[in-house]
Amino acid sequence: MSSYVQTILTAVIAFPFIAFLFTFPYIIYNYRKYGSVLSFRILIVYSFILYLLCVYFLVILPLPSIDEVARMTGPRIQSVPFMFIRDIFQESDFRLRDVSTWITLIKNKAFFQVFFNFIMIIPFGIYLRYYFRCGFRRTFLFSFLLSLFFELTQLTGLYFLYPRGYRLFDVDDLLINTLGGIAGYLCAPAFMRLLPSRENMDKASIRRGMEVSLPRRVLALCFDLFLIFLADAALRAALPDGRQMPGSLWLIPAFLYYSFVPALTGGRTAGKWILRIRIGATATGSRPHWYQYPLRCGSLLLFLFALPRIFSLLPPLPAFLCYTVWFFFLAYTGIRAVRHRDLFYERLSGTRNISSLADQPCRSEEISS
Repeated sequence: MSSYVQTILTAVIAFPFIAFLFTFPYIIYNYRKYGSVLSFRILIVYSFILYLLCVYFLVILPLPSIDEVARMTGPRIQSVPFMFIRDIFQESDFRLRDVSTWITLIKNKAFFQVFFNFIMIIPFGIYLRYYFRCGFRRTFLFSFLLSLFFELTQLTGLYFLYPRGYRLFDVDDLLINTLGGIAGYLCAPAFMRLLPSRENMDKASIRRGMEVSLPRRVLALCFDLFLIFLADAALRAALPDGRQMPGSLWLIPAFLYYSFVPALTGGRTAGKWILRIRIGATATGSRPHWYQYPLRCGSLLLFLFALPRIFSLLPPLPAFLCYTVWFFFLAYTGIRAVRHRDLFYERLSGTRNISSLADQPCRSEEISS
């Protein structure tokens, strides 16, 4: 039992690193599909990842040395079905006429191995039916494929890292694991009564996605800035004295990018397209006039970068007062952004960020239903 606990602790320690690699594409997927990232959905998906990680580590750990595996001479495959029944009887002291020996059928190593293989995949069947909305056939298939993946991992010696498999490929494990997945599917309704349905989670996610949250805007901005800095690097490389030019040169491609790309694409930059956002007119949500885009971008760049440079040219006391006012207004703008209020450059330009989910009539029907 201590080895199982140690393996699970290892999975828990490794989980943050695996989750970090998964987080970014998962967030993008949710914003693309729903326009928001629901916290309860994150809890379910990440618990599913942690569960799979624990099961995988239980399959491959502890790792032996390569020399130890090279010296192994035992069988690699057990291809006879239901051999676990014989093993349980052999490991026990069962005698039909002696009732006191019957308990040994469930108090031996062979039984516990079968039992753990069975319960190990039960959560997988629950996840498949509850969150992934799989039917019986798909749950059966995916449970079998998961078990087959584990057995092939063992047969190939951790994908040929070892000279041979260091654990037995057992057809009984395929049967027991698959039965565990089916058992999870059958008992999933008991959990589904206590948890919100997948349909309700989807509707809540889309409802939130109709508003453009601050994290969504920031993530779109990060995509756009990445492209802008690539353009800036290309511009510096193309110019003869590009490396000696001021660092603020990137403001030129930034202004051109935010002014002309949305005008040509119906209010979308690359980042806004990925995050399902577009720029619309404040009053109607329709496509703004061409001049509203440079007004929107120019007023923001002027406030963030031009004003501080102008303040630096003033005497110390006026400069300090100007910087103070600028800082408090910046903080006020941040508070308004968190509260989903229109910002100053949006008011000046008569534009605002709109979720492009609202452009799909089927999404509105999902929310109202």
